[in-house]
Amino acid sequence: MDSPQNPRPVVGLLGATGVAGRVALAHLVARAPEAGADVVVGARDPQRVRDLCAGRGIPVPEVVHADVTDPDSLRAFVRRLDVLVDLAGPYTRLAPPVLAACVAEGTHYLDLAGESPLAHRTDRHLHGPARAAGVALVHAAGFEALPADVLVDAARRHAAARGETLRSADLVTSVRTPPGTGFSDSVSGGSVQSLVEVLRDREPALVGDVAARLPDPVPGSGTAADPDAVRRAGRLRLRARTAGGQVVAAMSPLAAINPPVVHRSQALSPVPGAAAHPLAFREAMAMGRSGGPRGVLRFAAAEGVAAFQALVGVATRLPHPVRARLAGVLARVLPQAGTGPDGDLLTGWSWTTRGTFTTREGSAFHGTLEAQGNPGYGTTAWLITELALRMAVRGVPDAALGSSTPALALDGDLAALLPARVHITVG
Repeated sequence: MDSPQNPRPVVGLLGATGVAGRVALAHLVARAPEAGADVVVGARDPQRVRDLCAGRGIPVPEVVHADVTDPDSLRAFVRRLDVLVDLAGPYTRLAPPVLAACVAEGTHYLDLAGESPLAHRTDRHLHGPARAAGVALVHAAGFEALPADVLVDAARRHAAARGETLRSADLVTSVRTPPGTGFSDSVSGGSVQSLVEVLRDREPALVGDVAARLPDPVPGSGTAADPDAVRRAGRLRLRARTAGGQVVAAMSPLAAINPPVVHRSQALSPVPGAAAHPLAFREAMAMGRSGGPRGVLRFAAAEGVAAFQALVGVATRLPHPVRARLAGVLARVLPQAGTGPDGDLLTGWSWTTRGTFTTREGSAFHGTLEAQGNPGYGTTAWLITELALRMAVRGVPDAALGSSTPALALDGDLAALLPARVHITVG
């Protein structure tokens, strides 16, 4: 039994009744005792969470009142925690008071936000205060952008162990879905509404800039902190292509989400030599074999993905009044936050990210990350909760303090993700 002088670390959860939140709640409650941590859930309506647990056969954790619009209840909740997993989106609108409370109370923070303007503001306004408070603030700690970020970091460390420096990373992700799975079965209202919030934001022009999250940019230095060098090394490409006999499309849901995270990790990496050079990073989503009539159809579909993502980029550059009006219309007609796949629709999925890596010394090697479960709403919940448990129990390295990334927070501890049904190999 833990003594009062050595209390168990506490992981908190917000957004437990959402699509990803329900999976995260079940996983966190099951895994926390084994990891040596306690769980506290914050909710506007605590009874709703208790009823959810009862209806799904989940052991009921401690649930307290916490409302992002009520600073007193929010800070009282955050004050009790070592790490907070925030799954209450859309994040651009709801996360700022939670981030501020975590910095004020010295609590590490994780979310699933792929909303680039929010991450940029966290970098700009909260990096220094969070470092001073000994806090790590980590956006995009789920399927976006943890797998890519962690796999590249594993390759970076693998190269360093051989006395070499990583030069390039080319990732391709393949997703295997159950028969009959449709778009509505794989996308939640929360994800759709996040895109609406990006359109509504006053700083959306950052979307698509791979160098948007570089810390302390040093133009002309040729390092991983040189925006122009990073853009030259890893320019965002949306066009369909073929690779290894496969048709590959721009990464889903948006190719612009992961690169800024990976480049921030490169610039802040404690791995020797990493920050001295920009990384040539590229990733894509496999659509299937390229041969035959089906290959032609797959290539056309991949071009459709590229066209859609290009239109999103165009929309983010419209004048703000136009974007705000468009966002208002979309917010009303598109699925609402809290709706999306559930139950059997989250099972039967699997996915693999394969990486080809080169070093500046001329070596080449491969790496693989494999996982079971729906990537956006199954695996993503396991990944973020396992990272939270790792941070709560083992602490956070100095390099990860401030506005951080999943790879920096994990600190090369790949074994910490294994209970989340993830298998990683590099070499």
